[in-house]
Amino acid sequence: MYKTNWGIGHILKDILEAHKGSFIGQWHKGLYEIQTTSWHAQLSLNLAMLGSLTIVVAHHMYSMPHYPYLATNYGTQLLLFTHMWIGGFLIVGATVHAAIFMLRDYDPTTRYNDLLDRFLRYRDAIISHLNWIQNTHTLALGAMAPGAKASTSLTWRGGDLVVEEILHRVLLLLMCGYVISYGHKHPRRRGYWKELIESIVWAHNKLNVASSTQPRALSIVQGRAVGVTHYLLGGIATTWAFFLARIIAVE
Repeated sequence: MYKTNWGIGHILKDILEAHKGSFIGQWHKGLYEIQTTSWHAQLSLNLAMLGSLTIVVAHHMYSMPHYPYLATNYGTQLLLFTHMWIGGFLIVGATVHAAIFMLRDYDPTTRYNDLLDRFLRYRDAIISHLNWIQNTHTLALGAMAPGAKASTSLTWRGGDLVVEEILHRVLLLLMCGYVISYGHKHPRRRGYWKELIESIVWAHNKLNVASSTQPRALSIVQGRAVGVTHYLLGGIATTWAFFLARIIAVE
């Protein structure tokens, strides 16, 4: 927000620090300083908002088309689903940069009893609720909404439900992994990704197909981020390939 020299408008810092309550302690106090001093925190917030906006706009254009041809044009539908994948990719980037912020820039000694501190204190309850939501996603479709799996599009049949469930589950799993991972000294821990990459580097050195280098293994958080990023990029490339195939078929 911007406040003019004549006192018109509001300052974002004042807005954030005006929120007070007993449940979250000091609420957003200090959040403005975090956003202005940490590039990762600022990038995380921007990516999350842009990704959410991308998914919402694409889904609304699909579910409530403002032009009749949007609901039946195959290429348009593919473009909308591609934008959903792109939105998911941006949100994954937001989570990754938030995790980097928590590991590099977050100082628990100066951030006491604020929103982030309370979030970390309640992380066990948050993880349990996220797991409950995931289970609800699995069971609710058949138990509470029998017609939810029915075809909603003559073009996609049930494909919209599949993509929506993929995005939901990926984001929920990412949130669980991020919350669980905080507080661990990942660069010093060994895990699947470290063993995999070190074995690949060892094989390269053994076969003399590459110059001898010291292994630079990924941490567990970095490995998760790389894996889910490749997964989402694969979804973007796959839907875009279908779109190009459709163009070739029409022409």
